[in-house]
Amino acid sequence: MRMQNFGCEVMNEREQIIPFCRTEFLQDFSIALGGRLKPIRHASKSVLAEVSTCEHEGQSLERLTVWIETWNYTRATLALWEDRTVWLSVALLPTKNNKKYEISFYPRCDGFTAEGFAEALRDTVSVSTRLCYSESPLPTLRRIWRHRGDAEIKGRLNARPRSQQEH
Repeated sequence: MRMQNFGCEVMNEREQIIPFCRTEFLQDFSIALGGRLKPIRHASKSVLAEVSTCEHEGQSLERLTVWIETWNYTRATLALWEDRTVWLSVALLPTKNNKKYEISFYPRCDGFTAEGFAEALRDTVSVSTRLCYSESPLPTLRRIWRHRGDAEIKGRLNARPRSQQEH
C-alpha cells in the first residue's frame, strides 16, 4: 500500500524510498545514505525523506531533507542543499515525561564527502539518544560535524531523570 508522507513515497514501515535528486552532490549523498540505510532503519522508528526546491538570494536550490526518528523518542533532521549548505537538528520529542528539547545549527562541512555526510548523520542518530538521559549531545555533535559556531537550543532538558524527581 502506497501513501504520501512528507512528500516522499512510503511503501510500508519496512520499505522506504530516498527520493531522486537532480543535482550530482545530492545524488551522491542519496547513494551513500542508501548504503547505510539498513542499520539506520534497524535502530530507528522511521526514516522519511523529501526533495524540494527553495529560493535563496535569487537562486533556486534543490534541498534534500531527511528525518530519522528513534524508538527512544528522539529525531535527527538533516537538510542538505545542492550548494552544500547544511542544517542539522536533534530533538527530544515530547512525551509524558519530557518536554520537547531541540538543538540545531548550520555546520560548515568543508571537506565532507557525500559519504562523510551519511556517516555523520548515522552518528548523529546514535548520539541523539543521550537526550533521553537528560544529557546534551551538543559537544559530541560539534565533534561529528566539526562545528565551532553557534547552536540554537529550544527548551530545557530535565535536570535529572523523572524517576529520581519523584523521590
